[in-house]
Amino acid sequence: MNKILIIEDEQSILDVLDNKLTKDGYLVTLAKNGEEGLETALRDHSDLILLDIKMPRMDGITFLQGLMGYY
Repeated sequence: MNKILIIEDEQSILDVLDNKLTKDGYLVTLAKNGEEGLETALRDHSDLILLDIKMPRMDGITFLQGLMGYY
């Protein structure tokens, strides 16, 4: 089963994406900000990351820079 990490601070968008992708058979992991998303991405090694750019605590660009620092 393919794993998808969704990093999104707006709960309504997070819910819609989670529901749709779960119904389509994906294993979905959720994070509400870039910090939480980075920890999850490094721990879970998802096949795909859907990333919001404008978020509190750590924006999407900073998340990508942090992720690239580990690989």
